[in-house]
Amino acid sequence: MKQLKATRRVLIGAGAAVAVGAAAFGASAFFKDRKPSEFNARLIVGSDTDNSIAVQWEGNGSWYLELRKSGSRDAKRFTPQPDSYTVKGRTYHLQTVRIAGLHPSTTYEYQITGPNDERSGWTAFRTSDLENCRALIFPDSQSNDRYKTWEGVYNGALGRTPDIDFTCNMGDLVDCGAWLDHWDYWFSAVKGGISRIPVAVVMGNHDTYDMDSKTRVAEPVMFLHSFPVPDNGSENFRRWYYTFDSGPVHFIVLNTEWQEADLLRPGLLSEMKTWFRNVASKTDKPWSVVLMHRDVLYYKIKGRKRANETFDEVGKELMPLFDEAGVDLVLTAHLHTYRRRDHIKAFARSEDGPLYNSICLSAFICCMTGVAGNIRYPDFWIDHPLDVKIAPQPETDNYLLLDATGQSLSLKTLLPNGNEIDSVTLTKNT
Repeated sequence: MKQLKATRRVLIGAGAAVAVGAAAFGASAFFKDRKPSEFNARLIVGSDTDNSIAVQWEGNGSWYLELRKSGSRDAKRFTPQPDSYTVKGRTYHLQTVRIAGLHPSTTYEYQITGPNDERSGWTAFRTSDLENCRALIFPDSQSNDRYKTWEGVYNGALGRTPDIDFTCNMGDLVDCGAWLDHWDYWFSAVKGGISRIPVAVVMGNHDTYDMDSKTRVAEPVMFLHSFPVPDNGSENFRRWYYTFDSGPVHFIVLNTEWQEADLLRPGLLSEMKTWFRNVASKTDKPWSVVLMHRDVLYYKIKGRKRANETFDEVGKELMPLFDEAGVDLVLTAHLHTYRRRDHIKAFARSEDGPLYNSICLSAFICCMTGVAGNIRYPDFWIDHPLDVKIAPQPETDNYLLLDATGQSLSLKTLLPNGNEIDSVTLTKNT
């Protein structure tokens, strides 16, 4: 067991007390030469889940993507954009095709083709419709069991709820972002779903970690190259944050790792805040949802002397923006615990409107999403005064199901066996 030592410079707020060991899994087979069917093809959300998507696979050479509507024999060929990068002296290759102009509520099929008529076989996916959004939200999948627990949570959720538009991972996908084996196990765990259901990802602090305990933070190249999310227009922080739409929901994916980023190059927070104001003001979607890794609240830890419960740096920096923009829902992760709060406005519980029956657009609900790997901290955090619902203790894994129409947005929090432990529904006044 190789321990990853935490430093105050790296970890912000309540998560500073937590450092999790990463198992030494041996030499990675992640990018070895594979047959076409073993290229670990994955789907990533495009700018709108009803008409765009990105398809990526591992490998190098003269490969192509073929796309057709389900049942059709007419396929369109796409030439991928090659990508290569080097980690720890080794160079890796990826191929990416970005597709736009798809039709809503339509089943498509794709396959990877190559020299000598090699083919991966057809894989189907379906675009979302214009009126609804349904997604599975997964908390930290960070693990030290070769991601077997995460595999069970992910595939169990998909098996119970196959009719979703996308999945979302809320950061800390892996324990150490520079450890290739972790990505190998992570992608192996999700390969049955990610090839047919697009994923949206949030960068967490562990996704930026280096294997060198002295440097601790490195450019998160594996994360950034492995998930070609929609472009944010940034020169310095491309793919660190982004936005996309799904049915009636405008999702804004923020990056809370600005202290990590400052060790590499400064400016993430100020640049992102300016960008947020711009994208938040331009949407015409009924719902606005923020996805980010670190939480807005500051928690005390049992048995340790810490300051009183208050708001974390993330909350102090970003919550005024959420008030200003009229964000409806904020989802966070990081602390490996599920906590739901009430409407919050101006750093306090809001009294605007009946609870959950109507929502004032200047107040938002905040939920910390929990944990979906085997790294758990039961009976660790002292409850915060703004907590309304807490997962049963000792805490196990969980995931969330989001359902939205133009009039309502609901969240169900579920245990790995599908049992519900919490739910909330927001409605719009019409």
